[in-house]
Amino acid sequence: MEIIKLDPKNKKKAAAVVASAFFNYPMFTFYFPDEKRREKELPWYMEQTLNCALAYGEVYTNPECSGVVFTLPPGHTKLSQWEYMQHGFLFTPLVLGSKDFDRSQECEAFVSETHERLMQNRLHYYLWGLTVDPKVKQQGIGSALLQKVLEIADAAIMPMYLETHDEKNVAYYESKGFKLISTEKFPHFELDIWCMVREFVSL
Repeated sequence: MEIIKLDPKNKKKAAAVVASAFFNYPMFTFYFPDEKRREKELPWYMEQTLNCALAYGEVYTNPECSGVVFTLPPGHTKLSQWEYMQHGFLFTPLVLGSKDFDRSQECEAFVSETHERLMQNRLHYYLWGLTVDPKVKQQGIGSALLQKVLEIADAAIMPMYLETHDEKNVAYYESKGFKLISTEKFPHFELDIWCMVREFVSL
């Protein structure tokens, strides 16, 4: 299966795929509790995420743009508020509304702090997102996308870190060589994250 870098011209299409795949993902049902609003706003939110990934990391897809994987590189696995704002997130408080925006910021801070604490300044790649259009799942697209970024990490002799808010994803990533290193509960919300690392494999 051919895996290619995302052409920025296809960013909106890719964002729509990511939003569709993440529509019922616990973090985004929490950020956008109203389904109609989520359907309208989540593609915008994911487009800004891809803006950041294209600026600071790597985004890969397939020629049909039916799956997307995005990573951040060693040394830049945490983006600043200024970097987020520069690449489209300036209007997030207006899109989410002040209450949901404040909750999202508290959650994002907890995820970031957990990431830093667990990795303890180790250089690593950050698997920020891996999604496949729900209409074409079970065709090996996700595995091909993941294999591409794992090969890059292995070539750099670097581990790869991820977190997931959906426990069902843990077994999948374990089958790809990741190990669960921590399960964390958010201090003020009914949310959990499962944190995983895959050490590099010698080529």
